[in-house]
Amino acid sequence: MNRRKLSIRQKINVAIFIEATLIAAISVFIFLTFKTVLSKLRFIEEFDDINISFLEMRKAEKNYFLYHDPDALTEAYHKGSIAYRTLKRSQEKLTSVLGKDTYNSLIQTLDKYLATIQNIKKPAASPEFASYLRDLGHNLTQLSTHLIKSEHRKINEIIHQSTVMLILSILGIFFSQLFRWHYFSTLLAKKLAKMESLTHTVAKGQFHEVAVQESEPEDEIGLVINAIAKMAQELEKREEQLLQAKKLASLGVLISGVAHELGNPLNNISMLAEGYLSYFDSLSDEEKKQFMKDIQIQTERIRKIVRNLLDFARQKKPEFKVCNPKEIVEKSISLVENQLRVSKIRLHKTFAPKLPSIYVDENQIQQVLINLFTNAIHAMSGGGDLFVDVYSPELKDKVVIRVKDTGSGIKPEILPHIFDPFFTTKGTKGTGLGLSVSYGIIKQHNGKISVETEVGKGTTFTIELPAYQENKEGANG
Repeated sequence: MNRRKLSIRQKINVAIFIEATLIAAISVFIFLTFKTVLSKLRFIEEFDDINISFLEMRKAEKNYFLYHDPDALTEAYHKGSIAYRTLKRSQEKLTSVLGKDTYNSLIQTLDKYLATIQNIKKPAASPEFASYLRDLGHNLTQLSTHLIKSEHRKINEIIHQSTVMLILSILGIFFSQLFRWHYFSTLLAKKLAKMESLTHTVAKGQFHEVAVQESEPEDEIGLVINAIAKMAQELEKREEQLLQAKKLASLGVLISGVAHELGNPLNNISMLAEGYLSYFDSLSDEEKKQFMKDIQIQTERIRKIVRNLLDFARQKKPEFKVCNPKEIVEKSISLVENQLRVSKIRLHKTFAPKLPSIYVDENQIQQVLINLFTNAIHAMSGGGDLFVDVYSPELKDKVVIRVKDTGSGIKPEILPHIFDPFFTTKGTKGTGLGLSVSYGIIKQHNGKISVETEVGKGTTFTIELPAYQENKEGANG
């Protein structure tokens, strides 16, 4: 059974609840501690009055024994009575603090002390009463002093324990807060970094890598990541539709040239067939074989043109593989050769020796090149020169394909928009998708496409593609 994971909002709420509970518990603890200390202080304050009464009682008692003053004995009895009434009046509070046994011991001792004073006042009192009175008085003052000191120690212990507990609680809250901060910052940092990575990947046009990221969402950021993945899936579909739309648009431009290209071998086949039928009886076996070989050559020529055209038009998902850049360029040129001848454009192609391989989708790169060739042909309506250079810098870390024409060039105010979708200078004859789709394809291949132009002199498009590195296809694809 799958346990439902808490969302970030719920985790934050739980963390806040725990922290609030800890703070509330500490507040209650502090309140109870202060209440206990205050109660102890009030007890000491009240018991101090009783202790003072005991001390004054003992003072009067000593005066009696020193000076044999009957009034001193009366004063001792009076002070003792005041302490007795105070003890009785505060019985409940004193019992809760001192305990029932201690309280009873104190009240009984004081009661005996007062009774002994009464006995001493009687005529012919026994001398033993005097000694007994001193012992009782001594016990009372010693017990009261001990009780006060004991309560002071308890207050000190409570304050000490409360201080320790308060410090530990504050440290606990601090480290708990530190842990939560680390947990949430790490959690959010990781997820936000993933979101940032996905958005950068989408910005590069690598929709498929993001589209496969969709998974069971664990929290709000997971929902956003899923939304980005779904957006990438939709963008991937739209991109495929745009690619196909551009291919179909390009096909319209190619068909006229291809039709002428197919017409030549078909005419040759027709003439060879007519000649073969006309001279069949007079032909030797060797001549008949030669006729068939010529027809086969023309048929193969047609098959090659049709195959290239189908490869270009076929809609399919990108299939990255190791390719020879020279072969891709040559194959792309072959599809527009007739248009170049009809438009009286001279082709100049240069291939550097030992070109490194590239890891690309051949059909997509071919589509980009044909789009650039077609744009160049349109820019040189009165004829001109088309230069195609393929080379690799000294480090051999990339392959550069440069397509240069001697056409009309691009106006400065138009140049910043040439890669924008649906932007065209051809009116109703253009779709405005060619360069935009080409830009997306090159970006998806981790490459670069740039343009240099001068009005009236021509335009140069430069494509840079990463060179293939063995066991690092992912870095190239």
